[in-house]
Amino acid sequence: MSKLRKRMFPWVLSQLPLFLLFLLSLFLYLPALQHDFISDDRPLVVENPYIKSWTYFPEMVGSDAWNIAESANYWRPAFSISLALDYSLWGLNPLGFHLTNILLHAINVALLYLLGRRVQNTTWAVFAALLFALHPIQVHAVNFISTRGELLAAFFTLLSLLAFLSGRKISFAIAMALALLSKETSMVFPLAILFAGLIVEKNKKDLRLILAFFVLGLYLAVRLSLGFSFSLIPLIFSYQAPWDIRLLLAFKVLALYFRAIFNLFEMPRPFWTVEMPTSVNDPGVTSGVLIFLLLLGVIWRAWEKEPIVAFGLAWFVIYFLPISNLKQLNQPMAEHWLYIPMIGLCLAIGGIFNASFIARREVHLLRVGLTAAFAAFLIFAALVLREKTAIYQDDESFWRATIRANPQIAGLYSILGGTYLARQDIPKAKEFYAKALALDPSDFSANYMLGSLLFKEGQRDRAKVHLERITGVDPKLKIEFPAVAHAWEMLGDKQRALLYYRRALELNPASAWVKERVTVLEKQMRR
Repeated sequence: MSKLRKRMFPWVLSQLPLFLLFLLSLFLYLPALQHDFISDDRPLVVENPYIKSWTYFPEMVGSDAWNIAESANYWRPAFSISLALDYSLWGLNPLGFHLTNILLHAINVALLYLLGRRVQNTTWAVFAALLFALHPIQVHAVNFISTRGELLAAFFTLLSLLAFLSGRKISFAIAMALALLSKETSMVFPLAILFAGLIVEKNKKDLRLILAFFVLGLYLAVRLSLGFSFSLIPLIFSYQAPWDIRLLLAFKVLALYFRAIFNLFEMPRPFWTVEMPTSVNDPGVTSGVLIFLLLLGVIWRAWEKEPIVAFGLAWFVIYFLPISNLKQLNQPMAEHWLYIPMIGLCLAIGGIFNASFIARREVHLLRVGLTAAFAAFLIFAALVLREKTAIYQDDESFWRATIRANPQIAGLYSILGGTYLARQDIPKAKEFYAKALALDPSDFSANYMLGSLLFKEGQRDRAKVHLERITGVDPKLKIEFPAVAHAWEMLGDKQRALLYYRRALELNPASAWVKERVTVLEKQMRR
C-alpha cells in the first residue's frame, strides 16, 4: 500500500493544476445554475417539441436547429441532440441545461491545459488555461443555452487537435466531424491543422491533413444534399453592405474585438451594433489594419523561435475569418463568436511567459513584472466575470443590459416590452412599446403588440393607427403572416384576415391558434 501511495502521489501532484483549473471554472459560473432560460433559449428549448421526444431524432439530425421557426440554415445536429439529452434528464428545469454548459466550459479549460502541456510545458499551459477560464468575454457563450454550439465545437475541436498531435487518426476524424456538426465555423479547422503541422510539427508529413479535408468535403456534401446553404435569415442586428464595405468592416470589428478583450472596463455587450465604416480613415478600420499587420508580423518572427506563439496567433486569425464579415453575417459582432478564437489567443499570450527572451536571467525582473501584471488582470477579470454573469439571470436583466449597450435600437425596446407582457405587466409593456415606436414608428412588433393591447382595452381609434401600419406591411417571414392576419381581423376585414391566416397555416401547419382563427372566420363568413 505504501508503494502504491508513493506511485500515486507524484501522479496526483502532476495532475493537480488540471483538477484545480477544472474546479475553478466550475466555481466561477455556479451562480448561472440559478438562471432562467432567456432570449433564444425559449424557442430552442422551451417551445421546441423536437427535443422533447426521441421519435423526432430524424428531425434533430436532418433539420434546421431552428426547425420550429424560420429556416436559418443552422445544421447543428450535435447541438440539437445535446438539448434532447438535457431534456431527457432535466425536463424543462433550466438548472440542468446551465449545468451542462458550465461543465462543457470547465472541460474545455482542462483540454486547453492538456494541449498547452502537450505542445510546450505546464507553466505555459496554466497561464493559457487561466486566461481562457477567467476572461469575461466567455460569459455570453457559457450563460446562453442557445450558444452551446460554441462550447461543443470547442470541445470536439480540442479533442481533435489533441488526437492529431498524438497521431490517432480515427479519433481525430471523428472529433472533427462532431465539431463540424456543432458549429459551421469549424469548417476552417483543416487550415488550423495545416498550420499545426507547419509550425508545431515542422511540416511532418502524413495522411492527417488529407483526412481533415476529406472529412470537410464529406460534411459539405451531406449538408448541401440536405438543402442547407450558407445564407442567414435577417435578424434585429442584420445589415446590408457591399463587399468593399464588408472588407473595411472586417478590420473594424477586429479592432473592436481586441478592445473588448483587453479593456475589461468596457460596458458589457450582450449584443453588439457597429456603425458601418465608409473609408480607411475610420479609426476602427485603421486600428484593425495595424492589429492585423502586427499579428502577421509576430507570427512570422515567432515561427522558428516561439512556434507555439506563432501557432496560437495563426489559430486566432484563422478562426476570425468566419466571423470577420467578409461573408455577410446576420449581425456584425457577437461576444460568443470569440469563444473558439480565444483558444489560440490564450495559447499565444500564455506563451509570452515562456518565451526565450523572457526566460533569460538578465530579464528576471521583467518576467516577475509580467507575471504580477497578468495575475492582477486575471483577478480583475474574475470579478468582472462574476458581475457580468448576473446580466443573464432572466430576460428582463438581459434585455436591459442589451439596451444600455445599444440604446438606439428600437427593436430591443420592443423585445423588452414583450418580456413584460409575458409577465402580465401591461403598463410596463406599453411603456417600452411606446419607446420603441419613438425611435422607429414602423417597428413591426411594437405596432402589432401595442395595437392589440389598445384594441383589447377598447381604444379602437388609437389601436387603428398601429394596426394600419401592420396591414401596410408585405409579410416575408413566417412569424409576420399571423400578425398581419390578426391586424386585418381587428380592423374588421375578415376576408383579408382569412387570406393571411391561410397563408400562415401553409407555412406553419402545427399552429393551433392559427387553425382556430381560420375555423372561426370560415364559420362567420358562411352565415
